[in-house]
Amino acid sequence: MNYLIALVFVVMIVALVTTLTVGFSKENKKEGSADVQKFGKKWIRLTSLYIVTVVLCLAIFFLVLNS
Repeated sequence: MNYLIALVFVVMIVALVTTLTVGFSKENKKEGSADVQKFGKKWIRLTSLYIVTVVLCLAIFFLVLNS
């Protein structure tokens, strides 16, 4: 059971790293892109999604660990 929980955390970390890699790529930094105008809203939404996911996973982890 513990290896499954560790696997979930590894997948979450890989997803975070790949998201940041795509977000900071040269193609995304081109000026005049329509994405540049919505940059702040997208990152806030994505960051809040990661925070909620991490909190839920930690809550489930500690519930399983204590039972």
